[in-house]
Amino acid sequence: MASIDNNEKSNIVGGYEFLSETDANKANMDLSKIKLLESRVKVSRPKDMLAVYQKAIENKIFKTPIGWRYLIDLREKLLESGFSEEELIPIPVEVSFTRHSAFENLTVKQRIKPEKEKEKLEFKRIFPIVLDVVLVILVILMFIIAATSENDNIINYKRNVTNRYSTWDEELKEREKAVREAEKKLGIESSEGYHEDIGDE
Repeated sequence: MASIDNNEKSNIVGGYEFLSETDANKANMDLSKIKLLESRVKVSRPKDMLAVYQKAIENKIFKTPIGWRYLIDLREKLLESGFSEEELIPIPVEVSFTRHSAFENLTVKQRIKPEKEKEKLEFKRIFPIVLDVVLVILVILMFIIAATSENDNIINYKRNVTNRYSTWDEELKEREKAVREAEKKLGIESSEGYHEDIGDE
């Protein structure tokens, strides 16, 4: 536990706690620069303060909030000494404090494109399923048509032939019966060549 506390304390510089040792080292360098400048710059000379303020910003001397705080102090002293806001260079903040997602940085066209690609993928995934369903329905319809059709085919061949034979047999029996009745009326008793089951009636 003690080693963790020491590591955390090593990243604290000038009242700021930095996320990494590298940032803490940069803050220490900013502190050293501030001490050097304070030893050389006289607060009683506003022009000297202005020169330090401008050079520090132009040359990007400070890299951490500790250095920026020093620049803010200088700026306030310069304003108090009679300089206006327009005469002083603004302090640049080169760090973004708002997190942006990669999607927010895309243009409108780039944002729409992934949606279109997603739609294409959905279509490619669904289309084969729809096609399979349509084909199954068509096959079922073909079987129904083939089974109910009066024309002979591989599905209804046996049934159609059986039906036709039964019809012919019935017709033949009816004709033989009519012929037999006509023969009886004419007095012809010979039943040779007729079906035996006709006489059973």
